[in-house]
Amino acid sequence: MINMLSEMGYEHLTEQQEQGEFYIYFYKKISEHEDSQAASEKVDAVIQSATPVAYPIIMRLLQSEKIRKHINIKELKVWEETEKHLAWITSGKADISFSALITSAKLRNSDIKIPALFVWDNFVLLTRYKAENFQDIKGKEIHTPLFEEAPPAKITKYLIKASGLNPDDFKFVFGSPFGRPEKIYADFVSGQADTVILREPEASYAIKIMQDRGEDISIISFNKIWNEINPGFGSFPNAGLVLKGEFARKHPEETQVFLEELRSAINWVNENRSASAKLAFDMMRQPVDRIELFLDRVNFEYVDGEKLTVKVKQYFDILNQHDVVNMEIDKEFLDIFAI
Repeated sequence: MINMLSEMGYEHLTEQQEQGEFYIYFYKKISEHEDSQAASEKVDAVIQSATPVAYPIIMRLLQSEKIRKHINIKELKVWEETEKHLAWITSGKADISFSALITSAKLRNSDIKIPALFVWDNFVLLTRYKAENFQDIKGKEIHTPLFEEAPPAKITKYLIKASGLNPDDFKFVFGSPFGRPEKIYADFVSGQADTVILREPEASYAIKIMQDRGEDISIISFNKIWNEINPGFGSFPNAGLVLKGEFARKHPEETQVFLEELRSAINWVNENRSASAKLAFDMMRQPVDRIELFLDRVNFEYVDGEKLTVKVKQYFDILNQHDVVNMEIDKEFLDIFAI
């Protein structure tokens, strides 16, 4: 918490009250670019994330003097429960969200904008069995995030079927009430689950733990199978930035500053992975070496504008064709991806 608040412009004072008891006081510091009048003119924003893949980016953004100059981060909320995160989007409580694409796109009737995506190819299948493809894990239990009708399970079944196999020959296991990535990851490394679908960063955490133990596992890349089925598609989108539409309309200058700083933060993380791991370890609650592996494996690329719209349309056309989603991909929908 101290590290995160420090990046938000706070200083702290620690006082020991008695043996084993400390009080920590936080107070806002004024930067060389900020005075009281300027601070009062800044735009308030509530920022949230339920996808830990974005945490290194968020920590770098919190260091931005440009953002501090233009935006007062009124609240920064980090959720473990996706459903609560989505409730803040639909209610308009969150101005800026870091969220998964498919989940957010289903909120098309809400007042939202998705001007940029920056997380690509985010899912893999890990198994303790020797496996190169789905055929090799036929009949095995696959511990899967969320629930049966959610995107991870439906995309996996699409990939299985498109690979010439029957999804009914695979047993998908879900948690109650949902399959939480944190629980699936913990079950895999503890040996309670042999085959799992994981997003980043949990996939890299699991891989690093198994490497350190000297235990062999197999990694099946969804991106590799996706491109075998859809030749030349390239990376498929996973997550990005979701803005409250009202915020983007009322504060175009601040929105542009945030987008520019987001692009800059992504570039910095890609070019400074070791420093980024050290910056983010407190927020991610993992050892630096696991975060470094995650940053080596994750695919961060800032994409916006026409390139984004084209890729999103291609992606949802495929998902619609194979009943992964049922969404009308019209001009109104695609306009969500433009400011």
